[in-house]
Amino acid sequence: MAAKLRFGRIISILLPFLIGFLLGAALMHRPIPNAPVELPPARHPWNPKDVLGLLGSLGIRAMAGHLESIPGVVVETDRTFAIALPARGNQVHYVLVPKKDIRDIGQVSSEDQAYLTDAFLVARHLAEKESLKSYRLSTNDRSLQTVAYLHFHLVGDR
Repeated sequence: MAAKLRFGRIISILLPFLIGFLLGAALMHRPIPNAPVELPPARHPWNPKDVLGLLGSLGIRAMAGHLESIPGVVVETDRTFAIALPARGNQVHYVLVPKKDIRDIGQVSSEDQAYLTDAFLVARHLAEKESLKSYRLSTNDRSLQTVAYLHFHLVGDR
């Protein structure tokens, strides 16, 4: 019951925000008559990868410290969280997400070291917890991502 109330509360906050975000973006994309400065139009204003990355970033910031209350989130540290995804048979599949705005592996800098190290430690913790016999930790470059936010996939066999 408490989980349903939390989920309902999350939806009641995120849904109006999402609607407002989309309406605001649509209005801002149109030129304003007699504006003192006119910005060039965005190249890809509705690129789904970028929108999903932005929404993910905003959600991570809003829910920081409380992500484990969301169904599917199995681990949360101060720098990383992990989500369990459905997998076939004796396999496990987790998505590990650093809590820093990094679009993809091509934008990693030395300032991101603590976040990346923490993601690898969370992967190790999950591999040990699941007693994985073999596993793979991978990420995609921007062209292969469905969300423009750096994340890692931990896939393994029990």
